[in-house]
Amino acid sequence: MLLPDYDYYCLEYRGDRLDEAVFPRLIRRAGAYIDQMTLGLSRGQAAQLHRAALNDAACAVAEEMYLQEQGGEVASASNDGYSETYVTSGRSPQQRLYDIALRYLGMTGLMYQGGG
Repeated sequence: MLLPDYDYYCLEYRGDRLDEAVFPRLIRRAGAYIDQMTLGLSRGQAAQLHRAALNDAACAVAEEMYLQEQGGEVASASNDGYSETYVTSGRSPQQRLYDIALRYLGMTGLMYQGGG
């Protein structure tokens, strides 16, 4: 999969959770995940038709991977005494990654794994 760069993440996707230092590692992991979920279709000719959806999916999956590394999604935070509260959706980390990829790629046909 042709991966988006940090400029795309900041300017087109309008992401703000990942800093430039962690972005390359996480976007590579996200790209590998999407390749797996699309059974390699994210590398084929169809990928050119859905480049924006693939880029956005990779950015969103990378952000979710970052949140998972941090322990979950922050529900509230306090600055003075430093306190954070995390929420859980009841969905496994793998389910959350899949749901995010599906949100961006579900209508492209890239995630279709059935017979024809």
